[in-house]
Amino acid sequence: MTRFKRVHIHSSLITSVAYDAFSKVLEVVFCRGGIYEYANVDKQEYQNLLNSKSVGLYFNGNIRNRKEERFIKVRD
Repeated sequence: MTRFKRVHIHSSLITSVAYDAFSKVLEVVFCRGGIYEYANVDKQEYQNLLNSKSVGLYFNGNIRNRKEERFIKVRD
């Protein structure tokens, strides 16, 4: 998903995210190095994630374990 604009996040859980509105796929790079994709993430959910006071809390409560998850790789 590197062709999409990556947004760096100030969070103890997430380093950065990238979103494709066409496919509704959210890519998340975690601070511990894992890179995952989450399917069927609406644009509004993505915006809510970016605008939340706590990205980690929003992610854990609204995306993790609620959206189809796919492990991509461990960050280099």
